[in-house]
Amino acid sequence: MGLNIGASGSIKPFVKYNAKADKWFVRPVGGEETEVTRPTFLLDLANIRTGWLRFQDGQAPERLIDPALDIVADRPDATFKRGFIIMAYSPKFFGGAVEFSSASAYVANAIRDVYAAFEEQAGRTENRGKVPVITCTGSEAMKNAYGTNYRPKLELTKWVDRPTEFPDASPVDESEVWKGSAATVSRPLPAAHVPPPAARPAPQPVYETDF
Repeated sequence: MGLNIGASGSIKPFVKYNAKADKWFVRPVGGEETEVTRPTFLLDLANIRTGWLRFQDGQAPERLIDPALDIVADRPDATFKRGFIIMAYSPKFFGGAVEFSSASAYVANAIRDVYAAFEEQAGRTENRGKVPVITCTGSEAMKNAYGTNYRPKLELTKWVDRPTEFPDASPVDESEVWKGSAATVSRPLPAAHVPPPAARPAPQPVYETDF
């Protein structure tokens, strides 16, 4: 049995939004981190995960994932903040599929609002089995005692077939999920959560996109 220590040397491609600078940055597979203009992209909201995250300069992110969207994991300590992990896809802006995560309240609030739009529209027959297209249309300055931060304006603009390069899968590893007590974790999701589609069409590539 191998020891679960050390590092693999591989880093998952990601996109991030800097709420202090109002800038998007992406690091694709095998590439360098670069700034991108306000992107349009697919966002796999059906598979979003929430949990406790800690980001520290020069270190890999640490996270403890909730077992379900309505079950909050125990907080490891006060340095961890509530956040999300989700996969995004854009050959134009991101070079393909990338992980999008943040513990910023400004970014999380933007995701929370676009998720509400996703839930409202996901059950419609014409949207079943499809993925929402999200466009960053700008930002909103948010001032507080510590200075100015920015909240990205995210708009759900349409739904498209899921590309074959964008798997319908969880963005986190099972080893990251909080186990908790059996009684707590066995609690089912509320009925209001987006139900799985009755029939999912075969994945199709997306052509002539703006993302």
